[in-house]
Amino acid sequence: MNDKVECRGRRVTFISQIEKLPNGREVRIDRVVFPNAVTILPVSKEDCSIYLIRQYRPAIGRWLLEAPAGVIDEGESPGETAKRELAEETGMKARELVKVAEGYMSPGYSTEYMYLYLAIDPEKGQSSPEHYEVIEGLVKLQLDEALEKIKSAEITDLKTILAIMAAKEYCKG
Repeated sequence: MNDKVECRGRRVTFISQIEKLPNGREVRIDRVVFPNAVTILPVSKEDCSIYLIRQYRPAIGRWLLEAPAGVIDEGESPGETAKRELAEETGMKARELVKVAEGYMSPGYSTEYMYLYLAIDPEKGQSSPEHYEVIEGLVKLQLDEALEKIKSAEITDLKTILAIMAAKEYCKG
């Protein structure tokens, strides 16, 4: 009997298999193998405003206000990916890129590791999203507005919420 089940998608691999845990117990583990990724929040130093994108997310069938994000391509560093994704999804180019955090997105079931950046004083340009991305442009918000949208559940993407909190700390200092 083969105890391993595997299914592959465009970017995701699902594996379900029996594994032995450090406590000696054997259990079925479900794991989503996903590439490492980045999130980039554009922040204006002058007034601490931020820029989000309005993006349709087919997996949940909803539009979200979120920070630009994307998967790290093979051979790319997280910083290179951050610059590329920022340009693709917003048309912006960061004058300064500040890494503020990194960590696992959902370690209970996924291998995805995310690097979080602030793009300081970005220059505007023309976006060029991937063919599978549905993005309705940029939304400029003051930090207080963004925090209110978090409280009212208008911003529900947790990586974006973390990025906004990082921007708030950045703007304090």
